[in-house]
Amino acid sequence: MPQDEMDKTRDAQLPTGTPAFLATALRACLAPLRTCQAFDGAVEYVLRGTGREVLAALDDARSTTGARMVSAGGDWSHEHVAAVAALQPGWSTEAADVARLAVYRDAPAEVLARFGQLLDAIAAPDRPDSSTWLATLADDVVKATGTRSEVSREARRRWTPDLVSEVARAGGVPGRTPVHTTLTTLLHRDGDSNSARRQTLLATDVGDTFLARHADVVAEVAGAGGTGRRRFLALRCARDAGQHGGLLAALAVDEDRGVRDDALAALSWLKGPRQVELLRPHLRTAAPERLAEVLGRLVDVDGGLAAIVDALRAPEGQPLDAERARLLRRTADRASLATGPDAVVPLPPTAPPADADLLAELDTRPAAARLEGDCFWPGVERRLARIPDVRVLRNALRQAGMTDADRRVTALLTTRSTGAFGRRIGAVLTPEDAVRWWPLFAERPDLVDEYLEGFDARRHPDDEAVDTTHMMLTILECFPEVPKTLAPRLTSIALGASRHRLAARRVLGDTPDVRAAARAALDGAGETTRGSAAEWLAGLGEPGITAPEPGWEFGDGVLSPATRTLPAATLWWLDRFREQALQRGVPAPDVDRWLGLARPMLRTAPDGSGPVVGRLGGPLMLPPDLPTPGDTHGSAGEEYEDHHQLILTLDFSAVRDGATDLPLPPDGTLLLFANADLEPWPAGGAVYVPAGVPVEERESSPDYEIYEYDSPEDLDAELRGVGELRLAPGVSLPSTPPDGETLARHPHAETLRDVWSDQTDGGGDWQLGGHAANFDDYGDPVPASAYPEVGDQVTDPGDWVLLAQWVGFPMSILYWTIPRQDLADRRFDRVTVQMHANP
Repeated sequence: MPQDEMDKTRDAQLPTGTPAFLATALRACLAPLRTCQAFDGAVEYVLRGTGREVLAALDDARSTTGARMVSAGGDWSHEHVAAVAALQPGWSTEAADVARLAVYRDAPAEVLARFGQLLDAIAAPDRPDSSTWLATLADDVVKATGTRSEVSREARRRWTPDLVSEVARAGGVPGRTPVHTTLTTLLHRDGDSNSARRQTLLATDVGDTFLARHADVVAEVAGAGGTGRRRFLALRCARDAGQHGGLLAALAVDEDRGVRDDALAALSWLKGPRQVELLRPHLRTAAPERLAEVLGRLVDVDGGLAAIVDALRAPEGQPLDAERARLLRRTADRASLATGPDAVVPLPPTAPPADADLLAELDTRPAAARLEGDCFWPGVERRLARIPDVRVLRNALRQAGMTDADRRVTALLTTRSTGAFGRRIGAVLTPEDAVRWWPLFAERPDLVDEYLEGFDARRHPDDEAVDTTHMMLTILECFPEVPKTLAPRLTSIALGASRHRLAARRVLGDTPDVRAAARAALDGAGETTRGSAAEWLAGLGEPGITAPEPGWEFGDGVLSPATRTLPAATLWWLDRFREQALQRGVPAPDVDRWLGLARPMLRTAPDGSGPVVGRLGGPLMLPPDLPTPGDTHGSAGEEYEDHHQLILTLDFSAVRDGATDLPLPPDGTLLLFANADLEPWPAGGAVYVPAGVPVEERESSPDYEIYEYDSPEDLDAELRGVGELRLAPGVSLPSTPPDGETLARHPHAETLRDVWSDQTDGGGDWQLGGHAANFDDYGDPVPASAYPEVGDQVTDPGDWVLLAQWVGFPMSILYWTIPRQDLADRRFDRVTVQMHANP
């Protein structure tokens, strides 16, 4: 700015306590207003409070470039900067940003209030209707102080909630009190990123002190905001849970599950009696659907169970509603499972990890969980593999003061993910992993019963639902003996028709009491229970007992005859599918009709188990008189052969009869070929060599480009490195997009195939028979095989079946298909190859 103007600024009479250079800083901030003739009045108003009418004039100027430059700050084009610099020499956006920080660092409250009012007057017209000048100012402070300069850090340190309150008082913001207005402003969210960032002015140690000092106002404001506000307060108030106990208790029965979890996590650091005092009133008043977490907490702390039992004694004339009474009674009964001699099983001593660094971390890290809400210690799931007994983690959390450490540690199974495709720990729990978990559950039979009952632990609808019953049975198989208090529950599962009956029987073992319970069910229960009892006793070798036919648990006529013969461990997936489809609201008859489409298949198991049925890659073994499979290209006299690449040699004699519903030969070998080149289309086919036909090794020279492989030889080397192909029994349901005819018969087909897509265990790279796997909704390749290239004969799409498929190339699936009758007639020259890919 010109020297004479700077001199006039220094000589100006500023409000008492105003730094002398503030006028200079304000002039730099507001310089773009010179372009719309609003500059002098704006500076006078902000500095001295004179000429308030300038705000109305600025409202008319809000759409000008100058107003937008002041409102938004930051970088602008050279043309715009030059226009301002022509009126105020030496001006730049960088200097304006520094000046803005100086204002926020040094200006008194009344100047800051008027600056906020000015910013609001020129703010973008599309700002939310709920916005106030204090909100506009807070947003600008957060934005301006987001840089890493020293002046930025100094300004940010100054902007405490107390300063915001002082500015609100100075500016006369409408509201009950300046504190109420401050909290409402800083906690309000309009759905944009700026308003969400206001909360950072509260998310400091000074902000925590402010919240604690005004806990009564915080509780009042919390109830008037959205989920984001309540979630934020649940986390911040954890820093002084004692001061905010009333608010946290109210949030413990919030409509949002995440808010409830974070509020209860904050309360968990209070002494048990205090938690009981805060949560007891909810037993009679909270909505039953929001009560489960509170009940779980109360049984974990001293005096909580007594409070539940007391609530069941409803005063005369004030009976509990049926659902509330059921929940309270069920919780009290479950808690009793952990008491008495029948709940005790032999436990090993707690085994600490051998990793010294992890031991040190366990000694210091848990204390930080106090401030982390329900998601304590992010990343702890990656340390579980190094902890041989999770009681070590539980003990560390207890030592730090967490009263619900048992429940929080066990919840890791359903809330944290592993490296296995991001799946929940409990969803992929192996018997080996279960060893680290069983001692903790053995101390808490009530938690065992809770997980056996099954519940939805998802925090979001898109999260994976963990089958907690299956997970818990896997852990129970590690117990040295079954706690007697759990025997009735396990027996009930063992005598049911669900997939869990098999694991429950393994847990119970073979004892006189077990056989007596099964015999009693055989004699006097319903048809389903009698069938299950017969199956159980026959499996135990009970004389004179005949097991029901396989697949009995699905009812007569639901599964195809070929599918009913599958092992119970394979039908397990269909039972899980049916359960989840019913949970998604598909009517039972529609689910059963879809189950009728299930087909047996062979597939690779996730652990690579199963009998050897073939060999991947070369050598290529063919009868001497059989040409090398391939295509002939070129004009007459210049023909050349393009050989097909051998992918798999399948031994039909190793394929169990009935393993698929395909009419496969009983013996002989099948060679599957494919050149996985999409330009113009993949080539390949199949060659069947009957048993006993002499073969010799044949040289083959495929010549095509393979995605992510250097050459066909490179692919063959990889296949040979894998060597043996092992396949295990599997079951298949449609997963490709349904056509109109399918939708007419199965109106819930989209939901049903979506549910089936969730039934995965990480296996299935190879598949023999069954339905084709879906790839990016490209369609079903099996009926598509009926529509060949121009000039070939069109066949009936219903005649075709999937012979094999391979998920072997990156982002693609290879399919070998054939008409069923041609397969029965050994016409393997009719095999077609398709590839769905998105490389």
